[in-house]
Amino acid sequence: MIKFFRKIRQDLLSRGKTGKYLKYAIGEIVLVVIGILIALQLNNYNDTLNQDDFEQKALLNLKLDFEYNQTELNKSIAKLKEVKKNSLIILDNTGSKYQASFDIDSLLQSVGSVPKYYPQNGFLLDLINSGNLGIINNDNLRSKLSSWLPTLETLKDRENSAIIFNHDLLRYVIKNGSWLNSDEQTNDSDITGIKFPKSGFEINNNELVKNVEFENMIENLSVFKSLLLDRHKKLLDLNTEIINLLESEIKKRQN
Repeated sequence: MIKFFRKIRQDLLSRGKTGKYLKYAIGEIVLVVIGILIALQLNNYNDTLNQDDFEQKALLNLKLDFEYNQTELNKSIAKLKEVKKNSLIILDNTGSKYQASFDIDSLLQSVGSVPKYYPQNGFLLDLINSGNLGIINNDNLRSKLSSWLPTLETLKDRENSAIIFNHDLLRYVIKNGSWLNSDEQTNDSDITGIKFPKSGFEINNNELVKNVEFENMIENLSVFKSLLLDRHKKLLDLNTEIINLLESEIKKRQN
């Protein structure tokens, strides 16, 4: 094609038709410019298609991760609510409120635990670390995704505080009570599967509720775990908002 155009130019020059040569040269330049513009538009169009495809895949992967996170959050919230309920039952039976019908063994395992939340953040971290979070066009969704990790961090701080204080209760029961007696009453499959023998000591864990130090520990743990529960609920609200926005964006691109 280039040889063809060059031959035309040479023919015009050899015949002395300078004016026509100039017009032809200008026309040739215009054609080249138009060709470049068309090529750029096609390239931009392909880039847009690739970017849209990448964003759609990102939205779908994020949705899978946050649906998993939502399920795990609900499990942790259910456990924390049970811990809170059982802690209040114990506090209703401390000191002078103690009744002979009360049995603490079935409650100790619950109040002595801190549910740990393990979210699935792999795809979000990939987007952030690779600088590709900007592929998400929805400003509100991008903002919510950006706030996920800092909000999760506050939950983890509360979780660690509860775990540290929880160790004091575990050590107190180790010193003054019997975990084997409590193990007999638990429904935790991890514990029942071990098939512990009965304790070789005559210890009644109900005696724990007659000590003010134990009452204070349960009360303080209730506060720590209530704060942790609040953090779970806030994270769940954010998680729900993110899922709703993801679903809206996915549906928008499918229509």
